[in-house]
Amino acid sequence: MSKEEVIKCINELDKSLNSLSTYFDECKIEFITKKETINQVQLIAKKWFEDIEPILEQFGISELIKKKYHDYFSQLLRLSLKTSWKKTYQKIIKGILANIKDDILVVIMKSAGKITSLAGLVKILENATEEETEYLNEALGCARYGFYRASMVLVWSAVIHRIQKTVEKLGFSEFNKKSQEMKSKREGRFKRFQKSFSVNSLSELRATVFDTDLLWVLEYWELIDANQHERLSICFTMRNNAAHPGEAPITDVNLASAFSDLKNIVFDNPKFKL
Repeated sequence: MSKEEVIKCINELDKSLNSLSTYFDECKIEFITKKETINQVQLIAKKWFEDIEPILEQFGISELIKKKYHDYFSQLLRLSLKTSWKKTYQKIIKGILANIKDDILVVIMKSAGKITSLAGLVKILENATEEETEYLNEALGCARYGFYRASMVLVWSAVIHRIQKTVEKLGFSEFNKKSQEMKSKREGRFKRFQKSFSVNSLSELRATVFDTDLLWVLEYWELIDANQHERLSICFTMRNNAAHPGEAPITDVNLASAFSDLKNIVFDNPKFKL
């Protein structure tokens, strides 16, 4: 969603709330039971939680402001799930409309609006298999709403799946042989690698060979070169940063870089074609 689309979305939400507020001011009933009105309230709350709230952080909206409106729309949703006083609806809607433009809309309009471009990220699907596409579509969905950590974990899952399936295609016996050869090296780049493997199935490969070790075998096997190995290792480090608590953020720039590297080095690489 672009900055302009977010602004439009918030303006539409504001318009819907004002329309609802006018209706409540004019109607004479004390309790809201009309299904059409309740559905309208729920649609407004859904729009907030699904389309707007997840992307506020990208525009520098503070945690305090996010919590303020999260609480408002949560209250609105809870009211719609039971028979509620009209005046309670009015109080909450009045609270939202009082400052939403200053608290959120103005901040977004003044921001740089750096939202990850899905037009760029979706290119990773070009050479993905059907099974990989499931992971990648979830990764893209997370990126759309600013969940960059989750997106990084999912895109790596798709990549490591492609790598493991390539090993299966080329033969586990050859993989084992390469690891044993590398372990025997006493000089050069691979002299510190002290592991060898004896796997005979995809499940064994997944269960016993760490991703970092797998990348070393791939380089020795000449499926990737040293530079590609280093770039993939950086992506894997970001995946680990994303999956565990810590202070290192995953930004839109980090994610875009990772998607580009993983697409070029793995999914578009003829050596990993399935």
